[in-house]
Amino acid sequence: MASKKSFIKLFEKAGEVGPQPNLLKILKDKFIDKNWEEFCAPFMDSTMSVIVSQTPIQCVTVNNMIKFAANGLSILSEHSTKDERSGWYLISEFFQLFRKYGNSNDKAIRWRFCLFLNHLLNHMTEGTVLSVELCDVATMLLLDRLQDKKPDVRAQAVLALSLLQNPDNPKICPIVKQFIFHMTRDSSAEVRTVIVKKIAMFNNVIDEMLKNTLFDVSDNVRREAFNRFLEYPFSRFSSKQRQTILEIGLEDKNESIISLVKKRFLESWLDKCNNDFVVLLNNLGVENEIVCEKALNIIFETYYDSQVLDFINEYLNSDSRMIALDKLSVEKIFLWKCIAKYLTTEKKIELARNQGHVEDYYLDILLPDLTKFSDYIRDYYFNTTDTNEFILIQLLEMTSVFPIDDVGAESLNKLCLDLIMDDQLSVKPIKSVAVLFGLTFKNGKDLLNYVKQILNKFQTITIDIYPLLDKVGTQELLEYQVKSLTDKIEDLLKNESPNTMEIQELIFEKKKLKKQYKKINVLPEEKILVDMAVKNVLKVFELVFQVQQLPKVGIELSLLTDIVQNIIVGYLECSKVNIRMEAIRSLSPYLLVNNVPAAKVHMITLCNEIAKPMTDKHLLFKIMFELLMRYDLKTFDINDDLDTGEEYEDDFCVNNILPLLVNCIDYDVDDSSFKSVIVKGFCNLLIFKKVKSISLLSKLLLLWFIRLSRETFSICNHLVKFFTSYVFYIDSSSSALAMCYVPVLKEINEYNLADTLGIKMYEVNSTLMNLTRGLMYKNEKKAINAHGELACYILDYILDENQPYTAMLVDTLYKLEIDFDNNDEFVNTIGSKLLLKKESFLIKINEKKVDTTEKEVDVTEKELDSTEMDKGQTQTPSTVNEEPVMMEVHEDLFTEENVINLSSDDEDNGIEGFQSTKLNEMKRLSEVFKRSFNGIKYELTSDDSD
Repeated sequence: MASKKSFIKLFEKAGEVGPQPNLLKILKDKFIDKNWEEFCAPFMDSTMSVIVSQTPIQCVTVNNMIKFAANGLSILSEHSTKDERSGWYLISEFFQLFRKYGNSNDKAIRWRFCLFLNHLLNHMTEGTVLSVELCDVATMLLLDRLQDKKPDVRAQAVLALSLLQNPDNPKICPIVKQFIFHMTRDSSAEVRTVIVKKIAMFNNVIDEMLKNTLFDVSDNVRREAFNRFLEYPFSRFSSKQRQTILEIGLEDKNESIISLVKKRFLESWLDKCNNDFVVLLNNLGVENEIVCEKALNIIFETYYDSQVLDFINEYLNSDSRMIALDKLSVEKIFLWKCIAKYLTTEKKIELARNQGHVEDYYLDILLPDLTKFSDYIRDYYFNTTDTNEFILIQLLEMTSVFPIDDVGAESLNKLCLDLIMDDQLSVKPIKSVAVLFGLTFKNGKDLLNYVKQILNKFQTITIDIYPLLDKVGTQELLEYQVKSLTDKIEDLLKNESPNTMEIQELIFEKKKLKKQYKKINVLPEEKILVDMAVKNVLKVFELVFQVQQLPKVGIELSLLTDIVQNIIVGYLECSKVNIRMEAIRSLSPYLLVNNVPAAKVHMITLCNEIAKPMTDKHLLFKIMFELLMRYDLKTFDINDDLDTGEEYEDDFCVNNILPLLVNCIDYDVDDSSFKSVIVKGFCNLLIFKKVKSISLLSKLLLLWFIRLSRETFSICNHLVKFFTSYVFYIDSSSSALAMCYVPVLKEINEYNLADTLGIKMYEVNSTLMNLTRGLMYKNEKKAINAHGELACYILDYILDENQPYTAMLVDTLYKLEIDFDNNDEFVNTIGSKLLLKKESFLIKINEKKVDTTEKEVDVTEKELDSTEMDKGQTQTPSTVNEEPVMMEVHEDLFTEENVINLSSDDEDNGIEGFQSTKLNEMKRLSEVFKRSFNGIKYELTSDDSD
């Protein structure tokens, strides 16, 4: 008894002052001086009494005692008792207790076991290593706690698990795998923050952080991720990773994170490169020009202008003010261009004056002569071996910082003409050439006339080769069709009972196409001519497309019409698909410049192209929806109501295009699919009230409810943005979404989408209810009436016999916020419905309320059992003034097939953390959600970039 009291006093003292060295020494001496039985039982009893004490987890005294016990146990592992029992036996005994009590219903006990293990592992000396068996036990116990429904328990488990990570092979380490899982999917910001702080920085971990963590909703999580990147060795990042860190960090919505990246990252990285900007650019890589230029400008702001000039002076010839061609590199030209742009005219004049020069003489000091610079570019491209396309583009872009006089403009225009006409020039530099034309010509008319001369020269070169282009295009199309038929036949033959008649028809068709293919004979020299002609034609289309982006040519509609009709339109019938697609792309800006007749004509062109093989459907649908946004649907005689119920033929034409596109949206949409373009296009049409369709809205809702994956991340982002805007800014959205409720349920039931697509029924139900809530509007009554409409739709549905989800729908009726006092129309409507089938309705309600475990629970119990959901709650009708309970979400952005299993039930019988709605997912996708509340601006662009 006296021995036990001495342990109690020792623990009490530790509770006051923590695990002080003198207290740990007393504990060690007791262990060495006593027998195993004399020490083990009272020490373990004292420790367990602390762990199971009825105090909050924030209790400092209790936590100090636990730290003392854990630190002491780590020290005792190196010693033995009086009867030669090693301290390792004591550790084993504790691990047995962890196995027994680690899954306690009491959250505080689970948390304290994790705290104990954390300090035990953290204070093991370098020479002391846990046995493999004990490490496995500790890992198993803590991984179990990592699945705990309480976030603070999961966070404490992370701290302990971080000490057990495998530093040699992250691919087989279960801890790293689970950390990655929770780092990107855990609902608790605290847990995600702790993981980011403690996870071992392997390559796959860095990739996950770049893809997901840097977009986290929590500022703390993102900040911690950037801090980890700052500590990570600069040399071990790839160029792409460095660019991504800068790009995301400089665009972050939190000012402190932006400041961290601007000051700490760039300063540290430049220091790692010995303050050499060329070396820094070499490590960054200049593929992402925007990010690299922004980074350089941030660094330049920390220097005097004269110092910035010195960064490039060491590479420039003092007389010519240019870099010798044999020393010109990607990094040097990029640095040169960025400094030339950073030192504005005013800065250049000031620098020249400081050097004793006045007026325009600063050009001779800071920039080369424009005519000589034009010759410099010409010399580089035409007379240098192994020319680099990136360097050429940088040189062309650099001319934009020169004051352009008539002589310089003429020299540049001649250079651009020679570049365009060169057979070896690719399409990419054409954009820079078009920008130069915008600088060197004073008005759009002169510019377009000059471009027309260039196009006529190309027309002269390629007109004789057009038949060859058509011939090669036909050959390529036949080759593609033969391959498609071959694949289709092989797929049919794999069936257990193949359709012999269908296969024979396909074989006959294949032979027919092969015969046509063999008739086309393209000689090798003809193929070379065609390849060269294709290259030149594509340059022509790119030039026309880019020139139309210049503001000064927009008003010259007659000249544009002349160019389009004489150059572009003729290629719309070419059998070579890539030429046809680029012709349509170059035509698109012309169609968007208030040109209704051309838009009508070429909307038909777009519809005709959709069904043809090998076409770029991304491009076609993008242009089509831009036209629909630019002009009213009545311009194309398209009905804005897509739910007319009319039957359309399968051939695409302007009248039936939108209903057919709605029908083609299925549940296999990913970010790279052309269907994603259709989804985004329809979202824009709905936001701007150009179309109306309950069927379309229902499909978009179902796409939104599908289990999220990396392949659908972009489309889900867009749907989050769409629904956020639609619900908060469109007055009719509440009623429209109420009308979607029953169609969505019917679709899920008819095609078993809950199982096949991972759709959670209670998530669907909760979200649809919330989308029609009064809190969405300042005018709550309008939205509350929508809840009345929703109640009528639900009643119409469940009054029919044998409908699925009846128990869930009855529960929904209880929870709807309906103003019965000020809604006579609704009361009369619902009354007539109930009178019609009063008896069967009441029987059905009673039956379903008694037993919800037959049809409905079979579908819903995988997500959340309805009886568990109502545990501790009484079903009573909501009132208008009630504030709905919004549960914390423990839902995963990228749910895997093996969903986390909950291992413990807390004594408070709570289920928070596991009831999820897509409204909460809106908040998880932080960038999209928060920007949406500032208003969404949809920009119509005719560029082909996504």
